[in-house]
Amino acid sequence: MRDCVLVHGGWCGGWHWEEIAVRLRSVGISVYAPTLAGMAERASEATARTGLNTHVENVVALLEQRDLRDVVLVGHSYGGAVITGVAHRRLGRIAELVYLDAFIPRDGESLADVLGAEFVVQARKAVEEAGTPDLLPPLFPVEASVGWTGQRAEAHAARMCSHPLASLFDPLRAPGAPEGRRSFIYCAGQPLGLFDGYAAAARASAAWRSFELPCPPDA
Repeated sequence: MRDCVLVHGGWCGGWHWEEIAVRLRSVGISVYAPTLAGMAERASEATARTGLNTHVENVVALLEQRDLRDVVLVGHSYGGAVITGVAHRRLGRIAELVYLDAFIPRDGESLADVLGAEFVVQARKAVEEAGTPDLLPPLFPVEASVGWTGQRAEAHAARMCSHPLASLFDPLRAPGAPEGRRSFIYCAGQPLGLFDGYAAAARASAAWRSFELPCPPDA
């Protein structure tokens, strides 16, 4: 059975996959859910140079150190940019890329380019107010992104962390064709509007498999 590597989104860590990892392992799937540098339990590693390509290297190192092959590589939200970078390294290890309501930047494009000038202004202001020049505090209410309220939302919010600012401005290095079959899973229950274009492009392309779930972004 294939190995499955789950890459978390912004302001989170490998913990974000705990519930689904348990379910996958219960049916015999080998699951890895790394925390990216500068986030969650790796917060102390954050520097002004902790960028998107740092996170790509984190996942590449996991694949190589564990000698993982025929891998299903899953990226959620920001994690989509990370797995795109990994796939373009063409390591000969990836069977499929799964974008779960995730960004798919182009070669040379940063997340700041994708999100636009208004987001950049908001991010710069949040960093200044927090007094953390290398780290961006959470910008979005938990209820808006995960789709639930109450104790579960409070527990989720308590585990959220700051995100390395440089990773949002670091341009993706993605020359040539990516490795692996590609699938996009669109969360249609409470769409943020950020991933609609990617979902539509996947539906229209014979090169992609396309799926839709009636759930909020935190599927």
